[in-house]
Amino acid sequence: MTLSVLILRPIEAGQETARRAKNFGLNPIVDPLFVIETMAWTAPPPSNFDALMLTSANAVLYAGPAIGQYQHLPVLAVGEATALAARNAGFNVAVTGKGGADELLQSLPVDRYPNILRLTGKDHIKLAASGHRIRLCRVYRSRAMPLGEKSQAALRQGHVILLYSARAAKILIEEMDRLGLDRSINHIVTLSPHIAQAAGIGWKSVQAAERPTDDALLSLAGRLCLP
Repeated sequence: MTLSVLILRPIEAGQETARRAKNFGLNPIVDPLFVIETMAWTAPPPSNFDALMLTSANAVLYAGPAIGQYQHLPVLAVGEATALAARNAGFNVAVTGKGGADELLQSLPVDRYPNILRLTGKDHIKLAASGHRIRLCRVYRSRAMPLGEKSQAALRQGHVILLYSARAAKILIEEMDRLGLDRSINHIVTLSPHIAQAAGIGWKSVQAAERPTDDALLSLAGRLCLP
């Protein structure tokens, strides 16, 4: 049996991952476990910063009109999807990271962009210490929802689940336990070893992508999906 990939990301990101999955010859099932909502936030003075750091396209899409006052700042984007969202919103992307946020920061000279404004979600990864002063503003939140009917049907058959965060792993486990769904017939593919650890045991398999990118994740999933 050819397996499908179950995508639980919020709808905009989920649809983009589904498009990429089809390019890999995979059959995607999109059924969001989260919905993104804007948070109220106070925008600090743009003159305090040398760069704007974005770790998710959601920061661009859900920050509201206040983000416009930072359009003159060079953007440090984590990943191509985030960089594309920033460019589409009229920002100048100076650096696009290939890995995570820490890797992006470590790639910068200490004397370049000393003061950085990071726009992120309520639930976010803490950054390791660096030579840069970073002001963090939470501009959106990801609200969890019950597993949808498409997800439940897919999980009862057994497919490949894509996980992008430890929080998603935790909520998926809670929902499957609540509904009495069997983990042992489903594969887990994650964006990082940290997320794989959060997924725990009891699955048919748990594997982490070699790099924290959609393409690496889908390449790994593809090897599990094909008979």
